[in-house]
Amino acid sequence: MSAGSRLLLAAVALALLPVVVKSDFTLTILVFSFLLGMLAVSFNLIFGYTGQLSMFHAAAFGISAYATYLAMTHWGTSFWTGMLLAAALVLALSVIVGTICFRFRLKEFYFAVVTLAFSEMARLVVLNWNDVTNGSLGIILQEKPNIWLPGQGVVKLEGTLMWYYVSLVALVLTVIVCWRVVNSWMGRCFAAIRLNDELGDTLGINVFRYKLVAFAVGNIIAAFTGGLYSFYLGSIEPGFLSIDQSLAIVAMVLLGGRGAIAAPVIGALVLTALPHMIHLGAEMRSIVYGGILIITILVMPQGIYGTIAGIIGKRRHAV
Repeated sequence: MSAGSRLLLAAVALALLPVVVKSDFTLTILVFSFLLGMLAVSFNLIFGYTGQLSMFHAAAFGISAYATYLAMTHWGTSFWTGMLLAAALVLALSVIVGTICFRFRLKEFYFAVVTLAFSEMARLVVLNWNDVTNGSLGIILQEKPNIWLPGQGVVKLEGTLMWYYVSLVALVLTVIVCWRVVNSWMGRCFAAIRLNDELGDTLGINVFRYKLVAFAVGNIIAAFTGGLYSFYLGSIEPGFLSIDQSLAIVAMVLLGGRGAIAAPVIGALVLTALPHMIHLGAEMRSIVYGGILIITILVMPQGIYGTIAGIIGKRRHAV
């Protein structure tokens, strides 16, 4: 079975899941998993396919959440228009940050540190611009987006079931976009850059351009995720842009695996569901949660998906 067929089968199964699973609690965990899965899949486009450890992804996520709300509040836009404007802002910032980093040929640790500095700068602006962002108190989002449904017209996007299907469609679109990018001529350039960007440069690949494209596309998807996530959660706060959020995104990709487009979704699902499955005090839960994550990454460096795929491959060869 091809990768496309497996993804289609998984999407159909998830679409039918609410018919069997009636628990709002379970569906809520899945909604958050789908939204964070979008964040992880888009980050993997930068990290897994071009080899750039960007710490700006959380900033793109958080900036978009605030920008969407501000566009709706001060300019009277709809949620969807506000999210598009926020994505445009994130695109402009990504081009600026990416141009600075890639023009100076920053790699690995240095690239991570510089993008973290930009992310922290954005977080401090959000934290201290009290008149606009309400500082450390954050913002409560009472208004819900409108959405058009066949036979019902324009309705408020509320209720776990509606958000389940919207987040699932958004995740599927994210996987399709990233799959199209990776399996195009751009994806081949990304692979060459990941292996050896200096050699790619000598072969005529415009390393600066393709690194910037991957960085921008990944951050734009993170921007759309930020708008959806914040309005589903019903609040925004500066922690959206924090280093903890950046590390959580990295952990999702490492846990799920970097070898396939949709593999990070597995990491998002595990890291979203795991805290609710460990019924311990907050301190012990953090220790157990961190320990499981560390052991999993050490034992399965290819991630959950890569490890399972490797075991299945070995059994096929053995047969």
